[in-house]
Order: sequence, then structure tokens, then C-alpha cells
Amino acid sequence: MTDKFDLKEARNRLVAKDNRLIQNSRYALDTNENKAVLYLISKIQPEDEPGKLYSFNCKEFQALIRWSKDAPYKKIKAMLTDLSDMRWWIDLENGEESLVRWFHIIRMNPGTGEIKIKFHEDMFPFLVQLQQRLGNGQYFTSYKLQNVTLMKHRYSPRLYEILKSYQFNNQRWTFENGTGSQYDLQRMMGDAVLEEGPEKGKPIIPDSWSNWAVFKRDVLEPAVKEINKYTDIKVAYDGKKEDIHHKKTRAIRTIEFYMVGKTGPEQRNTDEVIDAEYREIEDRDRYHQYTLDELSVADAFFKAHDESLEEERIENEMIEAERKQKQADKSKHPVLFAELNSDRSAKLSEKKVAQLYSTAIQGRVAGVVDVSCWELFATDLVLHYYDKIEATPEETKSTLYQRLLNCLEKDYDGKVFELQERYRKR
Repeated sequence: MTDKFDLKEARNRLVAKDNRLIQNSRYALDTNENKAVLYLISKIQPEDEPGKLYSFNCKEFQALIRWSKDAPYKKIKAMLTDLSDMRWWIDLENGEESLVRWFHIIRMNPGTGEIKIKFHEDMFPFLVQLQQRLGNGQYFTSYKLQNVTLMKHRYSPRLYEILKSYQFNNQRWTFENGTGSQYDLQRMMGDAVLEEGPEKGKPIIPDSWSNWAVFKRDVLEPAVKEINKYTDIKVAYDGKKEDIHHKKTRAIRTIEFYMVGKTGPEQRNTDEVIDAEYREIEDRDRYHQYTLDELSVADAFFKAHDESLEEERIENEMIEAERKQKQADKSKHPVLFAELNSDRSAKLSEKKVAQLYSTAIQGRVAGVVDVSCWELFATDLVLHYYDKIEATPEETKSTLYQRLLNCLEKDYDGKVFELQERYRKR
């Protein structure tokens, strides 16, 4: 297999999916697994016949998703193995359900690194010859591969595809939030139970998503930011305390998205941002190769080792961040817990976080602040005093936690009134 490829041509290939695959299917993919599937889908041409074998160019894929050029072949092999083992249920055109896999055949040559892949036959109607099915009322969504290859957040490509599939004839689209219906965005964004049985296909929705502040912070905000930065559409949204029929509710039960295609100048600016990020990667790789060629054997050996250690450090940081996020998701106060223990490394137990929350809201929010905003109120108040204490250390036997409790009780800066006005019931 040749290592030569045209990166710009590769990232400008089109990804096309039947809208049913986007709107009605749920499967569990991490960020790189999703990009691997989209990379292979971008290989499909409109005139391709079902059953065609597609080549997976390891070097090209590594460059597209900004993996290290030295990422081992076995790492990609392991990822494709996981994808080949993945299965989920999908509705077929004749009304039947089929347990499908992404791939039917994967052939790998360890000597050359060449990989050949064939999609599962029941995937063909959702990926191949889509233009020919438009007359039957079946619609599809297409976009450039580069719209998603630089995204870092797990849910960004998924939300982008969902919005893109509805954006074609609409500038507004309303989803339900936390209702469990087929129109519930959380249900559409969640993973799915893949095993057979009564739970098959049931979405896996993190418990923390029931808190609007968490769902907004962990899913919507980072995803919308990346969609606006890298893709061909502009997006904004508004969480509303009303159901799909506009009846008032106590919690946020609908999310209205506003989406339009970018203008010519806006798209050119987006393309420049993407080009600049890829140029930075290519320049770094060229510099890396040049310096290794110029160094002595010993220096090159230890430089390569230092770079491996740096990659290991970054990977460990990501693992630690995921661990902290899982801890936060299990907390009764996930937003406050994450802000203190993930973003600020306060290392406070669940019990202490609960005590800070209780102290922050006691006698201050009931009847004044909407229940859905209590945690935001408490988080803002706690962080105000936490950051102030960190910035002004004192010679005292009191721990940071004790000083923080005291500040929350006394409210020396009069912050409570400001936050009551910010989150006051309307």
C-alpha cells in the first residue's frame, strides 16, 4: 500500500447517509470510531454497486483525524476490530428489523498495512445509490468529511448530522428534552443497548442529563461551538419551559434550534480555519522528520522517547479527565462537583460538595429562584468565594473547605443578592 495521498482531496470527499440512519438509529461510537466510519463512508461513490470493497489508508486516516504519524498499526487494527464486533438493530424497508454490523468483511495485510473493508449488506440501502431513491420519498444528508474530522467532542458529529438532516428545508426545529419520546434529543444523542432481548435498541441516557445545566454544559455547548467553527451551518438554540404543544412546564422540556447555511464569506473563513489547522499539523510533522534526520542516533532515540512520554502524558490526562467526569455524573450535584474537582482540582468529597451546596442555597432560593436553577445559583456562589480564597491565601489553621463554608454562610461580598436577581423566577 502506498503512503502517498492527497489530504485536501481526502478531506473534501462527501459523506452521505440516508436520513433514517441519522434520525432513527442509535449506536455507541467513540470519537475516533465515528470518524473511521465516516472516513470509509466518504469512499463511497454515487455509482458504486452494493458489495464493493473499500481501501482503508492508515496514513491518510491518521492525517485526517490528527493522530500521530507514528501511531501503531495495531492501534487502528484494534479500533476496526471493535467496530466489526459492534451491532445494533435497524428498521428495513419491508418493515422488518435486522441486527446489523458496520462491516461484513475486513481484510488486513500486516506486511503492507493494507486494509480492505466491505460494509454489511443491510447497510447498503442507507449508504449506496442514495440519489436514485429520492423519487421514493427517501431523503439523505451529505457534507464534506472535513466538517467533522477536526472535532474533538464526542457528541459534536452526532448533533451536527441530526441538525443537518433537518436543516435542509427548515431554519427552526424543535426537539423534546428528557421526555423519552422518539422526538427527545437526549434519546437521539444517547448510545443504545445492543444486545438482543426486550431492551434491544433502548437508548442509554446518562442520569446526569436529567439536569438541564449538565446536558447543556457537557453536550450542547461544546457541540454547538464546534459545529459553528468547522461546518457549513450556523447554529443557536434555546431551552424552553414548555412541551411540544407549547403548554408551560416547570422544567425545560423542549429545545428549539435555529440553523442556517453559512454565507459565502463565512464559509471561506471556515475553510481558512480548517486549512490553517491542517497546515499546522503538516508543518509539525515535517519539522519532526527533519530534526530526526539531523540528529545523532542517540539524540534521535531519546527525542523519540521524550515524544512518546509526552503522548503518554496527554493520554493519561484524557483518562483522568474521563474518570473525573464519571465521578461528577454520579454526584447529586454534578455541575458543582465537576467545577470544583475537575476544573479546579479541589479534591473535595461528595459529602463536602453536598454540604457546600446546602450552605449556599439555605434560606436563599426557595420561592425566589426557579428549582431548575438552584444548582447554577449554588455553583456560581461557591466558585466566587473559592476563586477568591485561592487568590488570597492566608496564614491560618483553617482548611480551604472550612474557609469556604464560612464565606458561604456570611456572604461577605453580598454575592447572594446579585445571583438572586440573575436567577430570579420570571
